[in-house]
Amino acid sequence: MDRGQAKFVVVLHSHLPWVVGHGRWPFGEEWIYEIAWSSYLPLLRCIRNLARDGIPANLAVSLTPVLAEQLASEAFRNGFPAYLKDRRQRVVEDRSEFLAKGQTELARLASWMEEQLQAAVEAFDAIGRDIPMAFADHARAGSIELMTSAATHGYLPLLRREKSVRLQVRVGRTIFMDATGISPVGFWLPECAYKPGLEALVAGEGYRYTVLDAMAIRGGKAVSHYGESTRVGKETGRPVEAVYLIDESSLIAFPRHPGLCSQVWSKWSGYPGDFAYREFHRQHPRSGMRYYRVTDSQGKLETKQPYKPETAFARAREHAAHFVSKVERAADEAKTVFPVLATAFDTELYGHWWFEGPAFLEEVVRLLARSDSVQLSTPSRVLEATDPESLERVVPAESSWGVDCNHSTWLNDQTMPMWDKLWEIEEIVDQSWVLTPFGPWPGDLWNLQVLVDGVLREFLMLMASDWEFLVYTGTAGDYPWQRFEHHRREFARIYQNLRDALCGRGLPEYRYSPLSNGKGGAQLE
Repeated sequence: MDRGQAKFVVVLHSHLPWVVGHGRWPFGEEWIYEIAWSSYLPLLRCIRNLARDGIPANLAVSLTPVLAEQLASEAFRNGFPAYLKDRRQRVVEDRSEFLAKGQTELARLASWMEEQLQAAVEAFDAIGRDIPMAFADHARAGSIELMTSAATHGYLPLLRREKSVRLQVRVGRTIFMDATGISPVGFWLPECAYKPGLEALVAGEGYRYTVLDAMAIRGGKAVSHYGESTRVGKETGRPVEAVYLIDESSLIAFPRHPGLCSQVWSKWSGYPGDFAYREFHRQHPRSGMRYYRVTDSQGKLETKQPYKPETAFARAREHAAHFVSKVERAADEAKTVFPVLATAFDTELYGHWWFEGPAFLEEVVRLLARSDSVQLSTPSRVLEATDPESLERVVPAESSWGVDCNHSTWLNDQTMPMWDKLWEIEEIVDQSWVLTPFGPWPGDLWNLQVLVDGVLREFLMLMASDWEFLVYTGTAGDYPWQRFEHHRREFARIYQNLRDALCGRGLPEYRYSPLSNGKGGAQLE
């Protein structure tokens, strides 16, 4: 088949719920600090190294508004250096402990870790302590493309009111632009979750493209990195090596390539499980640092062997070469005239979960820059070379990238009480004439804007998909419930103040007992 050069797209989706000011350890601010130094700064270093050598990274980096706002906040910009300093001191104490025990290999590794932490401090200062703006600068230079998502990563298909969805999409765009100065054209559907109808709303808010799970386009067996899937849908015969217009809208879908995504992300066959790589699950009890490698497939943390950075990073380069060969083979086997192979991952996989991931990614970009058969490209550059009139229109299946590629990871028996309460509050907001940042709001005519903003902020926080996900995984104890109930109570408190203020001005507002049990019933204790 005569064909044009294949395009390869890598989307890195960066997201954390709002944790600044909501706990420190084991759940809370520690998350954003650790991921910033292990994922976001190394990714920026990767992009900078490539640019230095005249190679555009050509990655699409999605920053959720809630993450961008946290990273740009004074609280983070001051707290992160303090965190790195504290970690560095703990590593110094680790080294003293290792030397006292005669564990010289671990002591050398602690010295190496200390150097990594110091380098992070210097890198953070070098970008003016502003991670979102550093990404934006690379985007303006043409090295990467920035995308964004819903304001607090609300699980859009399960929200019952269009007003809630529009609030997530529109407010999210405003927050993102405030943090980066970039007007995004790519929209990441939270959890890659889609249901018919979302495309028109997203396109109407100014977005040109999104990413969908492969099953949404081609049907067949569900493939998820969250666990073994059993769902099987009707085969459509449509290849995933192409882009599509969604239904009657102008929104274009990039389907994820399941084979290429699984090669990196699969917990059964993915690269991060290689025995040379750093073991994520064994941490030093004092410093939280990870000094051991995967070692074997036994899963016994006490038998893990010391980590060897040189060996691990050499293996990352080998895996990058293997991955590029798979990309080229997939492009050669594609059944489309102009193959587009899209992959999408959580940014936090690279560096946080898979310590060597950023080095792997940088080597992939370098190798693809020399490839004759595949060109690494951002989504917008793919679309610049695409005639929209030539694209097939499809009605994708309702889907996500969760287990079974449906909504069950977020909607299940454990999380149903959350949804009952959230749906009730959705009804309140939907029926309120004053709680709207995009309707016939008359400005701050009655000095109520602070209250309106406060209510909407708590509502947005409640909608974060993270609370249901953390309940499902069971990895954060009762933290997701604490956070959900905190924001629900804050919503009720501020909303009551708003109602009182409106009543004092002779203005009617929706009747509501704001702390019900989630079923329109009794008052909460």
